[in-house]
Amino acid sequence: MIGIVAANHYLQPIESDASLPSLEADLRELCREPFRRIDRFIQLALLGSARCIAGQTLRPECGIYLGSGLGPIGNNIVTQQQLIRDREIPKPFNFINTLGSSAGFYVAKNLGLSGQNLFISRRRASMEAVLNLALADLLRGVVEQALVGLVEEVALPLAVHRQRQDLPATQVLAEGSHWLLLQSGQQTARQLRLHRFDELSTLENFLFGSWMQGDCLCCASGMERSAEQRLQRQFPGCIVSAWDCAFHDSLDAAWLTEFAIGDRPGQLFVVNGNSMRGWVLFQLGA
Repeated sequence: MIGIVAANHYLQPIESDASLPSLEADLRELCREPFRRIDRFIQLALLGSARCIAGQTLRPECGIYLGSGLGPIGNNIVTQQQLIRDREIPKPFNFINTLGSSAGFYVAKNLGLSGQNLFISRRRASMEAVLNLALADLLRGVVEQALVGLVEEVALPLAVHRQRQDLPATQVLAEGSHWLLLQSGQQTARQLRLHRFDELSTLENFLFGSWMQGDCLCCASGMERSAEQRLQRQFPGCIVSAWDCAFHDSLDAAWLTEFAIGDRPGQLFVVNGNSMRGWVLFQLGA
């Protein structure tokens, strides 16, 4: 059994192109030491992970599983501009930090961890990708604790960032850093389970058999629209991909983290997938 021992996150809508909210004050309070020459993606990872483990005891071998849909987009843009537009060799700082694994290094350093440290990126299914690996390692005994995070940053200007993701011109954008501390054998904690289905009808049958009053169902942004509408008709209160609120590529991780933080009754189900690759359902127990 895999329990969620702790959860916390950062979710901030970005309203204008003027500037991104400063994270410096929070990082000074949360980090064991000041880190120089780190980019915004690393800052977001440090902020969310430190909030998550506040008051918790981490084993030194706790694994870090960091996921993202877009990854460190800011440094990737700067590096491409230096290469293509300016015809220059990228600056070492920008080039090194194009890899999301750099953020995992700083998280491990800040928290004093020496276990495995993995970065996984998949557009519109980043939570599925990173949690699938973390849960598998916990169940196999590769690790007993797993610190799982999903990080998304915004790169200004907002209009270009929307265009890059094929989003509507009016879409409100957000940055996020959402973290869960998972541990095997935690029977008293809320249990997190992963289910896979080849057919949507099989997933629906599972939900009908598991559904209780007060439960909540969320459909991730990678879902087919027809499948969202079908589930909405059958499960009252179903939340779809939330295009009417502040959005980023791993928004389903925000729902899962927020539900884990709160003390609301019932279960949370988060579904993602399509008819081609099948369906994934995360079940967070009451």
